[in-house]
Amino acid sequence: MSEDKKILNSLAVTIGVLVVIAIIISVVATNLVEDKVDTAKEEMKILERIKPLGELATTLEEAQKASPIVEEPVVAVAKEPATPEQIYNTACMACHASGVAGAPVMGDVASWAPRIGQGKDVLIEHAIKGFKGMPARGGSSQLSDEDVIAAVEFMIEKSQ
Repeated sequence: MSEDKKILNSLAVTIGVLVVIAIIISVVATNLVEDKVDTAKEEMKILERIKPLGELATTLEEAQKASPIVEEPVVAVAKEPATPEQIYNTACMACHASGVAGAPVMGDVASWAPRIGQGKDVLIEHAIKGFKGMPARGGSSQLSDEDVIAAVEFMIEKSQ
């Protein structure tokens, strides 16, 4: 009978451990379900925190609707288009005057020859989209494709 008591005691301990594990699992599961409910609330709080501070008014009416203080429209003065040399001086010169990050120096015929040999279209594509260490549009995102093309043609002309 002592052997039967040992088996019953072992069985009781095993059942007790399984009950404790079941309780732990149910507590964890309950917390996870509550977290999902809280997640929706948290998402709303995050969206509220990161919402834009304002909106861009593209017309005078929109600006006046947003802020009655706006009385006179702001007039943008159009400036003359930049010359290829001006584009080079503002966007390209920082790297192509000194050879930063492997950029060919403008006027160095030896370093430009293999690039020019690839064709002007390839050079223009690399200048617009970026290539290796060179960022797209030479890092000047405000440049139009025409500006970039003019600058590339200027550098090719000066490097042949």
